[in-house]
Amino acid sequence: MQQVDHVVIGAGAMGAATAWELTRRGRSVALIEQFGAAHKNGSSHGGTRIFRLSYRSSLYTDLATLALPDWREMEEATGSHLLEQNGQLDHGYQEAIDDIARSLDRHNRSYERFSPDEAQARWPGMNFDSHVLYSPEGGRCFSDKTVSTLIDQTRILGADVKLETKVISVDLDGDYAIVETANETFRTPSVVVAAGAWVNKLVGHLVKLPKLVVDAGQPAHFQPSANLADETYWPSFLHHGANGRGGSPLEASAYGLYTPGEGFKIGTWSDREAIDPDNRDFSISEPYLEGMKDYVREWFPGLDVDSAVATTCLFTNTPDEHFIIDRKGPITVCSPCSGHGFKFVPTIGKMTADLAMGGNQKTPEWRLPS
Repeated sequence: MQQVDHVVIGAGAMGAATAWELTRRGRSVALIEQFGAAHKNGSSHGGTRIFRLSYRSSLYTDLATLALPDWREMEEATGSHLLEQNGQLDHGYQEAIDDIARSLDRHNRSYERFSPDEAQARWPGMNFDSHVLYSPEGGRCFSDKTVSTLIDQTRILGADVKLETKVISVDLDGDYAIVETANETFRTPSVVVAAGAWVNKLVGHLVKLPKLVVDAGQPAHFQPSANLADETYWPSFLHHGANGRGGSPLEASAYGLYTPGEGFKIGTWSDREAIDPDNRDFSISEPYLEGMKDYVREWFPGLDVDSAVATTCLFTNTPDEHFIIDRKGPITVCSPCSGHGFKFVPTIGKMTADLAMGGNQKTPEWRLPS
């Protein structure tokens, strides 16, 4: 039986960031991943993810404001370019855009507001809803590159990185956790479970979790028309309120961003069925894709609807769309849920490392249920 300071289960973005941070602090770490590096079976894969400060909830604007210098610190420490600030658009109903403006004002962050016609003149490949806000500090994270970089750097710093290694069980032995794989057993005072859609399966019998619903989102990449091929026409965006969505400050009806080499990625919300991540066929829903094409026809005149290339990505959703980042006994759950966590990767890595080393979660929204 191996003894280590920390076992981190899941080498997606959050697990890899946590393992890297713990290893930087001089801790002995085993990072265990059931698939390979930057695999396509979970929630962290793909070329890009949105970075934005423009949240309706000041809690997440606060967190993004912390994350921005943490990204730059991580880039410097790893020698990698991982975040690009090429702008972020929000458009939709007035309440949502006013909330975003107030959140940005709290931190004295710059932004511009436009009428739909003014915005369309500046970004002619898009059509816009009634109210528009542009944040120049938003942009995109390079997701696959981030995950691979963190795994590589964690290994270089001395962690025991085990890819293609499935955790069979997690159990408790007093103040210690026992983590069993097919070939090894670890005894540790700290296990971090950053396993995305598999969190409930791994530790749902040991800690009380909120109701988690796993579904497979289906974004697609579209190619811009030849006269709009320049990336400057395509900042990241969120659409608030189309297709009947809107309500929770953390909801949006559609999102998108430009992925170099792939085109403009768009995802739209729908009532997707819950799935078992271990019994997933990766199939593309043609009716859903057709609905997305209808959305693109209405809101993106500069994209070629027939160029769509769809993929799937797991979402692990909490009822309130807040994160779960908390510790109970030797178990730390790191689940930045509901599809909006990637932009905070380095900051959540630090936060989770703090918890794993004995800290307390001070943000009520991210605590485990009592």
